[in-house]
Amino acid sequence: MPSLDSRELAEIVGPVAAREFDNAKEIYKADLNSWAQKLADLTDGQFLGECSSAIYNSALVSQFRGNWEHEHFKASACFHEAQRRHVAAGHSAECHGNTLYSEAHAKVMRESGYQPTPAADCNCTKSSRRR
Repeated sequence: MPSLDSRELAEIVGPVAAREFDNAKEIYKADLNSWAQKLADLTDGQFLGECSSAIYNSALVSQFRGNWEHEHFKASACFHEAQRRHVAAGHSAECHGNTLYSEAHAKVMRESGYQPTPAADCNCTKSSRRR
């Protein structure tokens, strides 16, 4: 799979993840680029698994010193992709309803022994919420 340039990558993963990609160690960049290109093709179930793993790993490495931008990149890219999927499902871009990212975050919180924040209600005109 050919590498995307920085503009193409930013379109897929959003500005936060693009900045984290730029700050990641060079050794990780080819794998991150390939990983990002596959995000949109994952089923919701597969994506939920990727998000859960990315959120957990990002939280875990946050307690250590060093450059962990490659781990934060994945969590940020998942957040951006979840927002894209939320809008594609008919929600407005301003909707604060539950997304696959928030579901993955709640899953990681529960599995780590914490009580997640309750799911947010959809605040746009979309009649059905994702659960």
